[in-house]
Amino acid sequence: MIGGSIARRYARALRDIGQEDRQLRQVLSEVEAFAGILDRSPGLREVLEAGHINRRDKQSALDQVLSKAGFLPSTKSFLSLLVDKGRMNVLLPILGELRRMVEELEGIERVEVSVPMPMSPPQKEMLKEMLGRRTGKKVVLEETVDPAVLGGLVVRVGSTVYDGSVRTQIRQIRENLQKG
Repeated sequence: MIGGSIARRYARALRDIGQEDRQLRQVLSEVEAFAGILDRSPGLREVLEAGHINRRDKQSALDQVLSKAGFLPSTKSFLSLLVDKGRMNVLLPILGELRRMVEELEGIERVEVSVPMPMSPPQKEMLKEMLGRRTGKKVVLEETVDPAVLGGLVVRVGSTVYDGSVRTQIRQIRENLQKG
């Protein structure tokens, strides 16, 4: 996937700059904040991503936004580079890759959990502790409520899926009965 490799390359460069400046977490926060600005301002996003608008006008629009934001010079330069290279449309994949890289450096593991109804705070803490012991990392839960799970939960840690849902157990029972 070409977009993914481009995103990784830009994210790696931004990570290296942030580490060199000892401000990696702040760089990540600022790129997230800028992505939020683009989210709330579709007109700005359109201007920065449009192929028919010249670079000078795009840079001018970007400079207006960045002058109010108070970002680090390295973050400003990076965003300016994206505009200059016509890569602003890859900002979200870059942000995802950068977040993953920063969390990896900090020993954080994002875990997706699908449950039929919201978990209580004690349930979340218990699951985080158990997964933390298993992964050896600090776990951040991303909970999704999905009534199709029926009961139990489905946990995704990286590319590994632990499916303890009632739905899957019913399916397995049905398959075993059909086999005879």
